[in-house]
Amino acid sequence: MDIDIADMLATSEIGKMTFAEAEQIFALASSEGWNPGRSDLQCAWECDPDAFIALRYRGTMIAGGSIFRHTPSFGFMGLFIVDQAYRGYGLGRRLWHTRLQLLRARLAPDAVIGMDGVFPMESFYAAGGFEPAYETVRYQGVASGAIARTGNAPMPVHATVSNDILLAYDRDRAPYDRSALLASWLSQPEIMTAATFQDGVLVGFGLARPAETGFKIGPLVADDARIAQGLLANLVERLDGTQVQIDVPSPNQDGVALAKSFGLEANFGCRRMYFGGRPEENMSSIFGAMSLEFG
Repeated sequence: MDIDIADMLATSEIGKMTFAEAEQIFALASSEGWNPGRSDLQCAWECDPDAFIALRYRGTMIAGGSIFRHTPSFGFMGLFIVDQAYRGYGLGRRLWHTRLQLLRARLAPDAVIGMDGVFPMESFYAAGGFEPAYETVRYQGVASGAIARTGNAPMPVHATVSNDILLAYDRDRAPYDRSALLASWLSQPEIMTAATFQDGVLVGFGLARPAETGFKIGPLVADDARIAQGLLANLVERLDGTQVQIDVPSPNQDGVALAKSFGLEANFGCRRMYFGGRPEENMSSIFGAMSLEFG
């Protein structure tokens, strides 16, 4: 394909995506191994349709990304991808900086913006004002019911719990309020929930959702590693024989050990970075991240 670079740089435009274009971006991400949840796009679009930004050349989208607004004080940049045929011309740089400007305009002046960036791009994001916080590693493998039943003390796990209880628990432990997106996930018919209580009080929960391939587990949030182990064992046993993935923040070493104990192996990593300061974070309760695309 012949590309008139000067014409492309002069005439390409950036604007809000249509839903059909957002589906194209997700398909492109899936083809490159991102493996997003099947309902992730629909949920994110319902919560924040203005979060999807396209770069178009001659009316065709050739790059895109999201600028998700969780609350006025916290936003998230993700799902950043350029069609392979148009890489290397500076379009990604232009789109990335424009997205940052657009997201800042949608937030309060003192808001924090997060992102999960691949390691080779870390210096680029740092030059744009983002500071590294920690590494997140994806652990993947085939769910084994046998492993889940071996050495994991059974505990009472509920598959149906009031969404309000789950959302309140998450708000108290996650570093920012992600209730709107999480509530949308919880409304999906194919979502798997595992939650446990002590003395009538919720002490942990985990979700599993269908992905393009297999299931993604997350968020997995618990008061301690023993509770997280019981929740993960419950989900793994229910998904026996299916490929599963869980994204574990490396500061939670109990979470890293837990993923490995279920036979899952590291196959991808990225850097959590923040613009405008870092939220107060206690990663000891976060055994599995929610979404690398939307925060």
